[in-house]
Amino acid sequence: MRRVLPFVLLTVLIEPAAASAQQGPPFPDAAREWLSRDLPFRFQAMIALGDSLFNNGSCTRCHGDDATGTRRAPDLTDAEWVQSEGDLEGIFQTIFWGVRRRDFADETRRFEMNPQGGMNITWDQTRALAAYVWSLTSMPAPTGR
Repeated sequence: MRRVLPFVLLTVLIEPAAASAQQGPPFPDAAREWLSRDLPFRFQAMIALGDSLFNNGSCTRCHGDDATGTRRAPDLTDAEWVQSEGDLEGIFQTIFWGVRRRDFADETRRFEMNPQGGMNITWDQTRALAAYVWSLTSMPAPTGR
């Protein structure tokens, strides 16, 4: 009962706040566009860490130096996603859990992907790696503010 009570209290406190936030004015298109352009700058350090992990870890062994894929693993730079929908959460889960042979979406692949690519990395490093892979197709390159 002790564990349930804080959860119930949090739910009661958060739900009205979330409902009132949804009733506000719509987010301006100009602001949404600016945030989209600004995204690479805000996550630059995280993406840089993920880039380093990808290129200095085991990822390039299968996905290639330029992440365009090999016969071992798919291209991560195109719009086609094999093991997820290509959203950040799906990419994170694929990296975190790996891919067993029986779960391959592409039957021509021969090698399993070990959890976290077989690397001994932290939770934050896994998030950074997912952000980097996601950024390969989902974010414009930073060109200036």
